[in-house]
Amino acid sequence: MKTLLLALAVVAFMCLGSGRPFTLCFECNRMTSSDCSTASRCYRGSCYTLYKRDGNGGEKWAVKGCAETCPTAGPNERVKCCRSPRCNDD
Repeated sequence: MKTLLLALAVVAFMCLGSGRPFTLCFECNRMTSSDCSTASRCYRGSCYTLYKRDGNGGEKWAVKGCAETCPTAGPNERVKCCRSPRCNDD
């Protein structure tokens, strides 16, 4: 009986810890929200920040988000992808 209870406890513990993996990403667009202070769960795998050139020759972030694969940068753009929690907070 003790063996059965122990086996059930082990199975229950294993099932509780097997939720969907996620990281935390900031998701926002500079055009619609300059305040990007809250990270949300990302089940797709990667956080990213898309940078665009500004009028002074530098660059500023334009979009922050969550994606299954790293987005491709267009002309005059740069993309930084990462996988750790809140890594696109820049």
